[in-house]
Amino acid sequence: MKTLLSVLFFLLTFPFLAMAQKPFYVVIVSDGQSATQNILEQSIKAEIKALLGTSYDVNFTEISTNGDIKKAKKEVETVYQQQTANVLIGTGIVTSRLLATQKSYPLPTIAAINLNNQSSDNRSAISNYTFIQSPFDIKKDLETLVKISKGKKITVLVAPTLETLGFDFNNYLSTLTDAKLEIIALNDNPQITLNAIDNNTNAVYLMSPLARYSAAETKELLDGIIAKKLPCFSLLDNPTINYSGYATYSSRENLQKIQRRIALNVAKIAEGKNAKDFPTEIETFTNQLIINMETVNKTGVYPSWDILGKATLININKVDTDRKISLKSAIAEGLENNLEYKVAKHQTEIVGKDVSLARSNYLPQLEVSTMGLFLDENTVNGSFGTKGTFNWTATASASQLILSEPALANITIQKLLLERQQSAEQQSKLDVILDVAVSYFNYRQVLALTELRNENVNVKSKNLNIAINKEKVGYSGASDVYRWETELALAKVDYNAANAQLKSAQYQLNQILNRSVKEDFIIADDDFTNNMAAVFDERFLELISNQNDFQQFADFMVSEAMKNLPEIQQINLAIKAQERLLQSNKRAFYTPTIAAVADYNYPISVVNAGEPLSIPGIIELNPDPFPSWNAAVVVQIPIFSGGSRKHQAQKTEIGLYQLQDQQSDIRNKLELQIRANMERMNMSYNNLKLSRTAADAAQKNVEIVQNLYNEGQVNVTILVDAQNALLGAEINATNAVYQFMIDFFAFERSTGNYLSLATKTQRSELLQRFIQFKK
Repeated sequence: MKTLLSVLFFLLTFPFLAMAQKPFYVVIVSDGQSATQNILEQSIKAEIKALLGTSYDVNFTEISTNGDIKKAKKEVETVYQQQTANVLIGTGIVTSRLLATQKSYPLPTIAAINLNNQSSDNRSAISNYTFIQSPFDIKKDLETLVKISKGKKITVLVAPTLETLGFDFNNYLSTLTDAKLEIIALNDNPQITLNAIDNNTNAVYLMSPLARYSAAETKELLDGIIAKKLPCFSLLDNPTINYSGYATYSSRENLQKIQRRIALNVAKIAEGKNAKDFPTEIETFTNQLIINMETVNKTGVYPSWDILGKATLININKVDTDRKISLKSAIAEGLENNLEYKVAKHQTEIVGKDVSLARSNYLPQLEVSTMGLFLDENTVNGSFGTKGTFNWTATASASQLILSEPALANITIQKLLLERQQSAEQQSKLDVILDVAVSYFNYRQVLALTELRNENVNVKSKNLNIAINKEKVGYSGASDVYRWETELALAKVDYNAANAQLKSAQYQLNQILNRSVKEDFIIADDDFTNNMAAVFDERFLELISNQNDFQQFADFMVSEAMKNLPEIQQINLAIKAQERLLQSNKRAFYTPTIAAVADYNYPISVVNAGEPLSIPGIIELNPDPFPSWNAAVVVQIPIFSGGSRKHQAQKTEIGLYQLQDQQSDIRNKLELQIRANMERMNMSYNNLKLSRTAADAAQKNVEIVQNLYNEGQVNVTILVDAQNALLGAEINATNAVYQFMIDFFAFERSTGNYLSLATKTQRSELLQRFIQFKK
């Protein structure tokens, strides 16, 4: 029984099924290289299938001409002669222009992109023929390019096949601008095209869609134009803007509208309507200026603030420089160049010399001197021949300290002070790493926020265009337009503020790295995220899975810090130095100072010596000079110095107590800092997921509200609130990421060990020590 009912149902519905699948043949002739690469054609097919797929068995024939006008003519003639197609669609500038010049149309024909938009009463008025008015405003393109380049000569690059279509480009373009134009047909070899561009030209206008160029050839052409320091404005945003094109007016959304209009026209043709009566104008075309800031920086040709304020900016923070900065490279550069760290290292060298100076007191001392002495005549005569009017002598003295408690104490103390300064240098190193990391993350944070602000400008700009189009067709009033104009202006204010903040962050990072403050750089992709993931691996997270474990980990990190922190080491070494000084002060009451000394005097010459004293038989002086020497061991024992030694010892002892109190205070403050930083880091870590969840939810809400707004079910205020909530959530999520990184580095600095920069082995050793600590 069921089988019989099924057969009857099929027989009753078969005529309707057969009618629904009536064949419909569409031929698409494009300028592209192959059917699989032509995005526009694939989109047109999808739109047509969506409209006719349930009623017709739509069959497509795609013909790619690679911009060859002869092939295009031949293919079009063949389609017309065969008369097997229901509709012929020409896409691309060449094919559309070719179809526009036909004398008659044996079958319904649609030209997708028509540079010549002349029509009668918004219709073609030609049987079986219609076209879509071009979304391109070449006059506006040229006007904008002239304002940007401030030049009087523009090179226009066109497809070579367009010259054979009877379209006078020189005459057509000359009516659109006062600038001097040079028309150059694109050569299949990009380098030949580049060589043809005159050195005196000020800018390039690319009218060709580059259908005959591969991706590599397109990039070669645009890179060559950039190398000439010329701004290149393109008719189409795709693909040129993706290959370092300078600027363009958005065409992607307009092309999508053309695709839908073509599909609607095909549906009307399927209903038997004549194409001559179809509307050729699309009122909702939008023209949003897009400027590639990366290319702007490379060419050095900068648009005015007014033009930038009206444009959508892409690649806003990509500058023309080979200098790349990652976290690790920035830290390495900071440790090499940072001035504060250099000062600390020089101070270590100075203190090292103090140790050498202290040791030098216990090394032999040798001094040699010479003296020339002039004497008056009376003195010479009274010397009985031992002196002259000029006396030249040489003296040598030597000494060796045998025992000196102050000297011994000074050597020990200076060694301790050197160790203390080395700890201070290590402290400076840790501080520099933190300062560089914070500046680096601040820059990346502001960079991300600037991009969010710029994206917000783009979103508000799109919404304004939607509101303008809705007003044109009478779907909404002017109030929506004014609201979006307000929102767009405010978004640009926020973007300008973020961009200024980004420059400030750039200057600060350069200053810390001791580079030219205004020097540009780009952020290199680094593995810091992977390092963070390695630090917070599952083993680590399992060990601090609850509040008790977290507090134990805090206790452990405090104990580790007291061993590692240079601040602790400095105060410990200061106490040792003070203890040694106190010991020396006490020994000063009874410890002698012992030294060996020797002198040697040698008279070199005596000029005009006086008469020697001579009494024959009684006194006979020898007037010839002779050397003399002496040697001694000196022992100095302190007896009484007015009580200064006692007071000095008491002063040193009080200073020792002071240092011990400072030690306790420093330990308490450092422990407080460690625990506070751990709590802050824990909060930041937990906020990561929450802020990301909020941003994802806000994104979903915006998508729903956007659709409702487009359908007219909610007003503009609700959409504005939803988008502003999304922006705030994205900003919070971005801030949470970098705030956590900054808090984590601050925590590491407070412990004296940068775990994120450690090796895998060092991290594993730390985890093992923590496990033992818990046990």
